[in-house]
Amino acid sequence: MNIKRIVVGVYAVNCYIVYNDNKNGFIVDPGGDSDDIIKFIDEEKIKLKFILLTHGHADHIGAVKIIKEKYNLSIYASIKEKDLLKDPIINLSKSIPPFKDIELIADRWLYDEEVIDFYGEKLYIMETPGHTIGSICICMDGVVFSGDTLFRMSIGRSDLPTGSFDEIINSVKKLYNLKKDYRILPGHGAESNLQFERENNPFMKNM
Repeated sequence: MNIKRIVVGVYAVNCYIVYNDNKNGFIVDPGGDSDDIIKFIDEEKIKLKFILLTHGHADHIGAVKIIKEKYNLSIYASIKEKDLLKDPIINLSKSIPPFKDIELIADRWLYDEEVIDFYGEKLYIMETPGHTIGSICICMDGVVFSGDTLFRMSIGRSDLPTGSFDEIINSVKKLYNLKKDYRILPGHGAESNLQFERENNPFMKNM
């Protein structure tokens, strides 16, 4: 699978466009700068199938409606993120610029340990609450899209609505206990790999 990272919005969110050699793809966390996202998709002639959200904060969903409508896509998100996605106060779109009130309803609600078959590629859904109650990580062959749960040498905030420090630590432990090394593609900042984080991330190395 090919993975294109586009850093979008004033909060520098990592939006990922994932596509196979036949140009069938999906997009993870289109948080803003829809023109940049659309330009890449159209230039590469990628046939998007769905939008996959790691969680529902405004900086990760800012361009969802535009991308959804342009390509007639379904939104996939955790069932536990349902209330947050439809509430502009809880998803922060009401309070942080430059967003306006965002209310979303997923077309497909996802559950822990669900597997999405994408043209033979298996996408494993892992509930990782703590940053938000419905945060998920998406595992595929050799890669984890970790959203705002795990960053290079850090973890996500837990002091925002529906967040919990105890839960995010438990979620980080779930990632630590994965059976092999993975490329870590986070919601913000530089990519990493799981073994590096196990050995160096202060929230992981003593687990």
